[in-house]
Amino acid sequence: MPDVLVIGAGPAGLSAVVELARLGLSSLLVEQRDQVGGAIYRRHVGVGSHVLLMPEHHRRRRDTLMQGFEQAQARVTPLFFSVFIGVDRDGRFLIDNRATGRVQSVRPKAVILALGTVERVLPREGWELPGVVTAGGMQVQFKETGQTPQGPILLAGSGPLLLALAAQLAAAGNPPLAVLEHAQPMASARWQGRAVVNTLRSWAHVQEAALYARELWRARVPYLTGWQVQSAQRVEDGLLVEARHGSGVARHYTVQHLALHDGLVPNATGLPAAAQAENKCVVHAGDCREVLGASAAIDDGRRAAQQVARHLGQRCDSAQLDAAIAAARRTQQALAQLFAAAPTSPTANTVVCRCEALRRTDFDRLQVAGSAHELRLVGRFGMGACQGRFCAQHLSAMAHERGIDFDPAALNGDVQRWPLRPVSLAALAAYSESETVL
Repeated sequence: MPDVLVIGAGPAGLSAVVELARLGLSSLLVEQRDQVGGAIYRRHVGVGSHVLLMPEHHRRRRDTLMQGFEQAQARVTPLFFSVFIGVDRDGRFLIDNRATGRVQSVRPKAVILALGTVERVLPREGWELPGVVTAGGMQVQFKETGQTPQGPILLAGSGPLLLALAAQLAAAGNPPLAVLEHAQPMASARWQGRAVVNTLRSWAHVQEAALYARELWRARVPYLTGWQVQSAQRVEDGLLVEARHGSGVARHYTVQHLALHDGLVPNATGLPAAAQAENKCVVHAGDCREVLGASAAIDDGRRAAQQVARHLGQRCDSAQLDAAIAAARRTQQALAQLFAAAPTSPTANTVVCRCEALRRTDFDRLQVAGSAHELRLVGRFGMGACQGRFCAQHLSAMAHERGIDFDPAALNGDVQRWPLRPVSLAALAAYSESETVL
């Protein structure tokens, strides 16, 4: 039987199973899709082929990782179309195997959780409308299908992902009308000298930025800083988007697609703590531990595998990986400083909980709610399918405006609950007490 349960087959999960195999350990790799690679290394599944604009350092690391995964096949048992849904009170890790239509349980000696990130999007009026998507979602769709969305596209929000997507769309023949960056990184660079130096120390990131800038320049895509989307509304031609500069100047765009992005946060909602308990070693790896990018996730996956190996009695030296991850952290902290944007507050008519279609006015009417727990029970905020993954951050910010102090993670309470993801009653009914013991 496999030695280690690894959940998630993105860069961190893949590098973890490769490293475990190198150390002579076998693993059960659980992945919700039918292929490995995660969002960053999503493969084309459409008709024919297409060339995706990708920095060379990402391409090299991806190819090396995939080659290592192929060589590790003898020690890896993949379980596709399967979703991790939680840990029960007896310490069994529960897997919703959607290929067989039943819930399975495993009692592993060690677990590596490599579940990636959640894309952060701040609420704006109309962000729930058809045609409004996340930038990450649009990028994944483009990678899989090889087709850009048809019609005019506008990208807005904050962060380097907007640049990457804009360049990829431009290289594929449908450049966005503009990229509206809420922050003002060029202005920040004037007084954030240390952040500029730390960014320039990462030559791979400098080359990546130059590649994207070249594509935007070739396609004549405006990159406008200090701008923020205020609202979107349906019109006959698609979406009418209102954007406003920090100075108060407003512009309107008519588009078919609006892609929003306001950063990435670890996908750690409801996950068991990264600690040893009941003789089990549970380790978070990659972006679900700390968002540092794909290259750092590969290093972090290897480090997690070595941590597990040490728990199982092997000797491993992770000093080199520690140094690489520290360098990635320094770069990401510098980028966060350069792309820091002023906080915003949703207007009264803005939907703030998309799953439950609740607006800011619904939140303001909750006079009796004084805690995250009461916000869920009384107002149903964070009670939808996402379980607060997409709304917890801005709900917490609105609560702070009313003097309610709670961490976004408090929406889920202090007690571990499952399922973490929606699961069918039929799959639960098909669960049996027989277990796979790792």
